Amino acid sequence: MALLDGIHHVATLTADIDRLIDFYRRVFDAQVTLDMEEEGLRHVFIEVGPTTTLHAFQIPGIEVPQGDIPIFQRGRLDHVALHASSEEAFHELRRRVMAEGVSDGMVIDMGNLLNVGFTDPDGVTHEVVWVKPGVPIESGRRRAEWTTVDME
Repeated sequence: MALLDGIHHVATLTADIDRLIDFYRRVFDAQVTLDMEEEGLRHVFIEVGPTTTLHAFQIPGIEVPQGDIPIFQRGRLDHVALHASSEEAFHELRRRVMAEGVSDGMVIDMGNLLNVGFTDPDGVTHEVVWVKPGVPIESGRRRAEWTTVDME
């Protein structure tokens, strides 16, 4: 019996909550399921999948770093990888992040999954992944073995 069914939410800080909401709605068809102001701060649930929510906080007086911060130097939570529901959805999301100007569209084949990066409105780089059906996790490659996929 599995005790967990995945991650319910990932809490994050943002410099502009409305900008973040607009981005996730526009690019990922995400829905806001909670929007509250309390105790001097605003926070929202941005539902990005059937069981996954971004819990974004905008807190007055808290400076949220903006811009490109190198991977593994971003603090306790480095990035979020969103799980595409299908290969077709992966390609559509790749198209959308490229159209938004927040990704170069480079797809990396990691063996058991495909990955494309994007940068959110606060300058944090995240990922969209599609796990190849029937390919065991052990088929994942070491970073030096990753290849780029020509999607043109």
